[in-house]
Amino acid sequence: MKRLAFAIVIVIGGFAVTQQAHAVTCANGVYRAGCAGPNGAAVVRKSPYKAPNTVHCANGVYRAGCVGPNGAAAVRKY
Repeated sequence: MKRLAFAIVIVIGGFAVTQQAHAVTCANGVYRAGCAGPNGAAVVRKSPYKAPNTVHCANGVYRAGCVGPNGAAAVRKY
């Protein structure tokens, strides 16, 4: 019986001594990113997505033209 009582006192004392965890959780969404913690939250809006300008042009012996994200245009030289 003394061992059981001693074990219970040790366990309860361990719970009394431990401190509260200060966890922070962060998320990265499509439209917003932010973090939330014990003292509040912070949210940041992301800028709109801008596609890079990926147009490639070439000037060959027989044809000249450009290729981009919306299609291609070519011109014959002969």
